[in-house]
Amino acid sequence: MTKKQLERLLNDACDIIIELEHNADAEQRDMIEALFNEIKYSDKIDNEMKLRSADDEAQDWDTFGDNKI
Repeated sequence: MTKKQLERLLNDACDIIIELEHNADAEQRDMIEALFNEIKYSDKIDNEMKLRSADDEAQDWDTFGDNKI
């Protein structure tokens, strides 16, 4: 499957979820909102995880010895 096909399927799935949201109860709407927030902020979270990983590495004695932060 190509990235373009995957993106199309994801967009189709999002459209279906949005349509279903109108008939959802409060708990289901909260779950849908959480899902879309996770998608919306996933790039930001990925970048933060990379920064933490780099920071943890900078603290590693075996990697940097006397030059660790």
